[in-house]
Amino acid sequence: MVMAQDQEQVMADRRGHDWCILRTGASRTLALAASLSAAGFDVWTPTETRSRRKGRSRERVDYAAPIMPTFVFARAAHVADLAAVASLPFTAHPGFSIFRHLGRVPLVSEAEVAGARRIEDRCKRAAVMGQRRTFAIGQSVRVTEGAATGLIGEVVADGDGKYILVAFDRVTLKIGAWLLGTEAVQETPIAA
Repeated sequence: MVMAQDQEQVMADRRGHDWCILRTGASRTLALAASLSAAGFDVWTPTETRSRRKGRSRERVDYAAPIMPTFVFARAAHVADLAAVASLPFTAHPGFSIFRHLGRVPLVSEAEVAGARRIEDRCKRAAVMGQRRTFAIGQSVRVTEGAATGLIGEVVADGDGKYILVAFDRVTLKIGAWLLGTEAVQETPIAA
C-alpha cells in the first residue's frame, strides 16, 4: 500500500516536469499553441522564421512556421484538462487530440524536448547570421555575442554586410556583422 502511494507520488512528480504530445492539422499547429497558451496551459512547439515573396514583388516577408508541423508539446500535468478540452464538441481552440501509443499517453522528458529547443535555437541563430547589416566607417560598435562580448571598437571597413573589419585598440579583426551592435541611444519614449 505504501509502495503504491510512493509510486503514484513519483509519477505525479514526473508528470509535472514531462511533456505530452498533442496532434493537430499542420496548418493549425501555431494557432493551437497560441490558443492553449492564452488559456493558461504550458505548451510549446518549435518554430522558425521563414521568408517568402510578397505577391509578385521582390519584397520579402518573414513569417513564423512550425519546425514540426502537427506536433504541440504540453505539460503532462495538464493532460486531464487537455483531454476535457479536446472532447468538447465546440471550443475556441483549434481541433486537436492527445497522442496515444498502445492505449496510454507516452510522456516525453524535459531532456528530449531540450533537443528540439536546441534545433529551434540553431534555426533562429542561422536566420540572424544570414541577415546583412551595414555600418558607417568610423562608427563605434560593441560586440554583443561570443567570447569578445563587451569589446568596443571602430569600423575600419564595411565589408559585404556579413563581415565587417573592426579595429579594437591595437588589433583589427574581421567580425561577423550579426555579432555587432551600436552604442546608439533609444530616442523613442518607453511606455510606462
